[in-house]
Amino acid sequence: MRAAGPDRTPAILADIGKLARSARRVAARGHERFADLDDDDQRRIARSLVVDLSSAADRLPQAFRASHPEVDWSGIRAVRSFIAHDYDGTDVEILWRAVAVEFPRIAAALRVPDEPSGPKA
Repeated sequence: MRAAGPDRTPAILADIGKLARSARRVAARGHERFADLDDDDQRRIARSLVVDLSSAADRLPQAFRASHPEVDWSGIRAVRSFIAHDYDGTDVEILWRAVAVEFPRIAAALRVPDEPSGPKA
C-alpha cells in the first residue's frame, strides 16, 4: 500500500480551470473560425484541451470524482479516447460542443473559474 502524499486536488482543479479558460477563448473566436476547413488551429487546440482534461480528471482522487456525480467522468474519458484515436475523422461539432458547452458546464460543476480572476501581472 502506498503512503498518502499531499492532496493534489487543488492543483489539479487549478489546471482544469486553466483548460476551461483556454476552451472559453477558443469558443469566443466563434464557430465559423473553428469550422474553417482551411485553418485547423482551433480544432487542434480543442483536441489538446479534451485530452488534457481527461488526463487531469484521471488524476483526481476517486473520492472526489464520486462526490461530483454531476460530471460525466466516463464521458470525458470516452470523448478523449474517440478524439485521440480518430484524428482527422473527428466530427467538428463534437469538438465544438466540448469547448463551447461541456467545458463551461464542467468548470461550473467543479467551481473552477473559467474566466480570469484578475488583472495580469
